[in-house]
Amino acid sequence: MVKVYTGKPISNKIFRILNRQLGIPPYLGKKPYRAIFDEMDFSFIEVIETPAEADFLLIPHSYFSVQDNKTYIDQFVALAKRYNKRIIVFAYGDNEDDSVIPHATIFRYSGYRYRGVNENEIIMPTQIYAGDILEEPFLLRDRQDKPVVSFCGWAGFSSWKEWLRYISKIIPLDIKKYVFFNTHADVYKQGVYWRKKAIKALIHSSLLKTSFLIRNFYAANKYTIQGDPEVLRKEYIQNITDSDFVLVARGDSNMAVRFYETLALGRIPVVIDTEWVLPLEDIIDYKKFVVFVPYTDIKNADKYIRKFWDSLSDEEFKKRQKLARETFMKYLKFDSFLKFIFETKLKR
Repeated sequence: MVKVYTGKPISNKIFRILNRQLGIPPYLGKKPYRAIFDEMDFSFIEVIETPAEADFLLIPHSYFSVQDNKTYIDQFVALAKRYNKRIIVFAYGDNEDDSVIPHATIFRYSGYRYRGVNENEIIMPTQIYAGDILEEPFLLRDRQDKPVVSFCGWAGFSSWKEWLRYISKIIPLDIKKYVFFNTHADVYKQGVYWRKKAIKALIHSSLLKTSFLIRNFYAANKYTIQGDPEVLRKEYIQNITDSDFVLVARGDSNMAVRFYETLALGRIPVVIDTEWVLPLEDIIDYKKFVVFVPYTDIKNADKYIRKFWDSLSDEEFKKRQKLARETFMKYLKFDSFLKFIFETKLKR
């Protein structure tokens, strides 16, 4: 049991791992990524009223919703200094700004390998989009002559205005790259850029088969989705389960929910590696069940996939599928991850 002091929340927007502890009713809205927090087990966290008796001081809101409230944050800093306690902060969101709070450990899900991870930061998994992933039967695939690589999602544009918005984000990064010789500018290009490049590199390859369901909208946003959400979701999950490998590129931040959903379904992610930093890299040997394609060599993505595929027998391929699923459940499912971190990495 981990004892945390949260103080009095300053809004009803509580970070959802604390829903039960703080008496927040289950989410009944239409956003499954919020409802799934109610489906997990965070009972290992106990909220107490006395900071002196707490293991940690935990800010009960996502950092980016309170970062400008200096008075509120300073109260935690003062308590941390007074009682010699560490502050836990969840920087949950696509915002990649640095967060600096004295005496704090920052959880965030996006990082860049070339920049390193600050000693006070912990890379966490993002939560899978909805619990339907874990409700799916876990089916092993037999190894065939050619691997099937799938992708279902946003990789096109429904209007010239969307295309212009996309270009407006790409051009400044190209200027940094070609005019100011910033060698890392490319890694900040949004996910649709990398998805389009990877699809182009793979779709005509003779080394593999592709199963691409390309959409010109983002299905997880109520303002952009086109069609029945339930049907689209079923298509997405089926596209993953009917494949051996799943193409995964970064999103608005340098990570992708698709990565964790693929592992949860026991499939092999093909990561377009824009300097990704993954959770628990010192414990998890990701190369056993993930294909990493350097963003600088995306044109040869099919060769990276085929090399991994050719190294496996049918029996070993099934073992890797099981390992992907087991690793997700043990270390990367959000409640499992936090429990592990609190009991090992943050143990006082």
